[in-house]
Amino acid sequence: MNPISIEDELEVLDCKKIEFRINLFEELEVCLPDGTFHSPVVPLRSFPVTDVNSYISIIKDDRKREEICLIEDIQHLTESSRRVLENALSKSYYKPVITRLLSIERRSGGISVWKVETNKGEITIDLRRRDSITDYDNGHLLIADIDGNRYEIPNYYKMDEKSVRLIMSSV
Repeated sequence: MNPISIEDELEVLDCKKIEFRINLFEELEVCLPDGTFHSPVVPLRSFPVTDVNSYISIIKDDRKREEICLIEDIQHLTESSRRVLENALSKSYYKPVITRLLSIERRSGGISVWKVETNKGEITIDLRRRDSITDYDNGHLLIADIDGNRYEIPNYYKMDEKSVRLIMSSV
């Protein structure tokens, strides 16, 4: 039995001929090399934490949620399409970076309330349980709050002593 390569399963499109743009309703749309046009579409990262620029799936934003195409590497797009797609991805994957922990308060029902400082300002987030924190090694943490918002700590070992102590008691 011969192994199947990804190229056997997917049609590889010429990224230089794919055009992304934003319409009047602020929705992402795409025109493919064969001239087909899709609007609105949603970009989804296949590897949202480890490889943010590769294998971006473009999904039709409707009930069927069909995949339109897969962008192997956004660096292969034209500069204008790359900027539009990067902007759409940054909105979809909005993730403030936590720079300092001010306090953690434990409440009944397993909820903990974190007061933190982020690159977007000081906020309070509620975490339901410990598995709301994903440790990606080397101090890199991804945190999901009760409302589904995501926050990132690139390396908590490099934070101030109080923040490290609070994190160590929660991870």
